[in-house]
Amino acid sequence: MFNDFFQLVQDLLLTLQTKTVRFMKVIHFITDDKFLNSTIEMFEEIEGLNNRYLIISDEETPFHFLTSTKVEKIKTSDINNVILDPTSTDVIVIHNLSSLPCEYIKEIHPRIKVVWFSWGFDTYANFYPQFKLIKLKNRIKPKTISFRYRLRMLNESRRRHIKQLKKNDKKGRNDFISAVHRVDFYSGVFPIEWELLKKNSFFRAKPITYHYPTKKGYFTEQNLYEQTKPKGDSILLGNSGTKLGNHGNSLWRISKLNLHDRKVIVPLSYGGDTLYKSLLCKKGKKILGSNFIPLMSFLPIEEYTELIESVSIAIHNVEQQAAVGNIILNLWSGAKIFFPEKSMNYQYFKSLDFHVFSIEKDLNQKEIDSYLSEKDILDNRKKVIQHFSFDSIKEKVKNSFKYIEQQL
Repeated sequence: MFNDFFQLVQDLLLTLQTKTVRFMKVIHFITDDKFLNSTIEMFEEIEGLNNRYLIISDEETPFHFLTSTKVEKIKTSDINNVILDPTSTDVIVIHNLSSLPCEYIKEIHPRIKVVWFSWGFDTYANFYPQFKLIKLKNRIKPKTISFRYRLRMLNESRRRHIKQLKKNDKKGRNDFISAVHRVDFYSGVFPIEWELLKKNSFFRAKPITYHYPTKKGYFTEQNLYEQTKPKGDSILLGNSGTKLGNHGNSLWRISKLNLHDRKVIVPLSYGGDTLYKSLLCKKGKKILGSNFIPLMSFLPIEEYTELIESVSIAIHNVEQQAAVGNIILNLWSGAKIFFPEKSMNYQYFKSLDFHVFSIEKDLNQKEIDSYLSEKDILDNRKKVIQHFSFDSIKEKVKNSFKYIEQQL
């Protein structure tokens, strides 16, 4: 009789424990971007998290890229209702610093933990009154588009500097510093970015691991042996329309090689200014003729992925962390990828033992005329699954949020 009663009490306690399992409340401030759909899908699969996804908008305009029904619009006037109420959330995740203005980040209630997932531009390319948090010198020999463009950039820089002196926006600068100081946990794309950010005395965040996942089911063991060669022989040049892509230098280098009438695909729909893109297109057409293929508008993800799968040579001629999503697709599809030898990308992917190449030493006729071996392609794919598949990223994120929960 006593044993039955004891067992009944145990069962009751277990039931109560199960019913009172605490979910960590997480609010994500996001922007309308193409890869946030997979991010939302992944976070919805992580047990123990109660997620909300907010995008700041005072207008009733449709999203361009977001398709998830989980996304809520929040008006600027309602932000304080969220960030000042510790009962509304345990954690606020900022998906790049533009998703929540700095004047709000610094005011988040002290009992709420703040997580910053950096995209790169919010550390390398902040504009006045903000400033670059990671300063890298572009060591690549310019070979830029034209003297006209360099002159325009110089004049714009002077005008911007004079405007800054007149404006003297101390509040904006202080808000930026205070916002970065308010962050409790940080993940860049590469671990080295946290180390570089530590050089700023006001940066105090603890490091966690986060990557933005690609579409679920793409990088899997089941797909490991499918189409183990690129579907074409196109050359990919960069991933965006910014001058940091050093397109002029890349065109100068490949102009010395026999491309055998291969198409050179140059994505220009993301970032950059109109004059730079215009001058780049003129130079590209002059050097490569009809084989120069600029992409001036966004493609649906399925079309863009199919295009990337046709690439056998990818040249990512940039010093800082950039184009990682493109690079991972290039690795999976079997392309040979070339980086500047001192770049963050080259050093990171070499540290993980991927088969990648140096622009300075390896971008030659022999290398562009040959494919990666099937063994090297499979090696790269196995490492992609290990480090960047949907499931592997989800596991890392689960561990990161367990660590955050311990700090609550």
